[in-house]
Amino acid sequence: MLRPLIDMLMTLLLLLSMAWELVGPAWADLCYKLFKIEVDGYEIAPLAHEVLGILLIILFFCHLWLNRYWLKNLFKGRYNVSRFVLALFNVLLIADVLFLLISGAAISKSLFINYKFDFNLAFARPAHILASYWGYVIMSFHVGLYWKVMSAMMKIKFKSLYLNLLALLFMAYGAHAFIRRNFFDYMFLRSQFVFFNYEEPLIYFLLDYIAIMILFACLGHYLMLIFKKLKI
Repeated sequence: MLRPLIDMLMTLLLLLSMAWELVGPAWADLCYKLFKIEVDGYEIAPLAHEVLGILLIILFFCHLWLNRYWLKNLFKGRYNVSRFVLALFNVLLIADVLFLLISGAAISKSLFINYKFDFNLAFARPAHILASYWGYVIMSFHVGLYWKVMSAMMKIKFKSLYLNLLALLFMAYGAHAFIRRNFFDYMFLRSQFVFFNYEEPLIYFLLDYIAIMILFACLGHYLMLIFKKLKI
């Protein structure tokens, strides 16, 4: 039960980390409504982002520890196409998380402000954006590649035709959201700044990003089904 719980918490933290500029104001609004405490949401947003990021990375390494047998067997046995793809995306994901940690610490305004890495900030900022958006896609794809294992662990079955059609609808909307949210610009550094619409409710942002996650998770899942069908 621990693995699914960690995976679900990682997913939640990942979504909130991507929405960091909106999380601060949303948190401030919640504090005022519940406790009548006034907080500057835009001021606490960077701190919230760093805290969410650190929690996410801690959970990621917990996830890695729980799956340490994979690391032990990385250079053992024979590789077919499906195992190679799984290994490739796992290694890319680990590298991406390490790069996120280093670049994030370099541009820190709160938690790591007194422990700066010797990084050129002009390089660290776009590098963090690059790692964030590529990491989001790779993590989502990773979920799909291992969906059969995860669904078995959580005793979830999605074999209904209607559920598959629903997945296709989510994928179509996810592709639309991927373009509308300028993922291409951030993944290929056509823009070195992430733009947020501060008038947009946080829930709309999260729904779009969930759809994008479903898009790539489904692509990973269907790719593994093709490999299984072809027995490669």
